[in-house]
Amino acid sequence: MASGLLNALTILRLNNRRAIKSDFTFRHRLCHDFESLIRVVVYAMMIHHKNHLAVTDPEACEEYTEALDDCWAVHSYSSLRRCHNDMIFTGCSFDTQNIVSSWFPDPREAAFFRDAMRLLHDQALDGELVTYEGLCKLFEKHIQLAKEPQDFIPVSN
Repeated sequence: MASGLLNALTILRLNNRRAIKSDFTFRHRLCHDFESLIRVVVYAMMIHHKNHLAVTDPEACEEYTEALDDCWAVHSYSSLRRCHNDMIFTGCSFDTQNIVSSWFPDPREAAFFRDAMRLLHDQALDGELVTYEGLCKLFEKHIQLAKEPQDFIPVSN
């Protein structure tokens, strides 16, 4: 779910009176779908890794499932918004490289995650929207990196 929608829903929930349709001023835009797409791709990558661990290392799978739950298994808009922010911080901070590596042992997936979270961070920081061009640039870069030999060393902008 896009952060803008989460923020709008949280504000409505904080309002103690019963909300009416005119209270909801959020306008859905294509950029919100782009943001959601990025989050769905990251979620799919994490589920893929969890399924791989389930076959190869059940103990590590259990630990990884806890990390997945911390990121995604939330039941309120404000908690989901906090988790989104935590994931962006994790992807953008140099101090969290060990966490990113544990979530995405494949360096290409880790690089995609970091670049995707940086795109969402920069969008929020600059007050800009995720654009089609920005999304294409992200995917094109990582499609090209996926074509390189396996000894790929991630270099993020």
